[in-house]
Amino acid sequence: MLSKVLKNIQHRGFITLLIVSMSFFSLVLFCPSANSLMNPIGSCGYFLGLKFKDTLSAEEQKYLGIARKNIYTLNDIKGTLFVIEVFSTYCATCPRDIPVINAVYSAVENDPALKGKVNVFGIAIGNNKIEVEHYKNDQKILYPTLTDYSFIAHKALGNPRVPYTLLVRKTSRGRCIVEYSHQGVLTSEDEILKRLKSSNP
Repeated sequence: MLSKVLKNIQHRGFITLLIVSMSFFSLVLFCPSANSLMNPIGSCGYFLGLKFKDTLSAEEQKYLGIARKNIYTLNDIKGTLFVIEVFSTYCATCPRDIPVINAVYSAVENDPALKGKVNVFGIAIGNNKIEVEHYKNDQKILYPTLTDYSFIAHKALGNPRVPYTLLVRKTSRGRCIVEYSHQGVLTSEDEILKRLKSSNP
């Protein structure tokens, strides 16, 4: 009888620890009050080339200008300006950004002055390829999405809360500079498109 009681207590203790751990993870990653734990790269910030290990579709490879390989960096992606949407499939507010980034993607593709020079894509932090593909289909995402399952890119960007939107310029020396950043939900595509058109890509 005593052994059953002890096992029951141990089981409840494990469940409680699991719930607390998951709650803390959600707080750190998504909650605005956790801002003091993070130091996201803002405008005019430099960061090292992000490295991704991904299997891209033929369509994504063509759009990003990446040859058939599984490991690549931002320097392998064509263009000089990137609009990057950092999100997670577990984020409750991230879907609100999707129509805005879809609009940016469509506007760039229909503007001869921007097409081929500006690339729009997402980075899904903490997600694998299967999760991302389901999410893209459900949310009708138009732009390519790279996976950051191990949070390597997320750490390089300063562990920002998501959604987090960046306008990044790739320099001739292979450095990446953040020209604009927005933490939280975007209200419209106007600000990003205005900056793209004035950035001389």
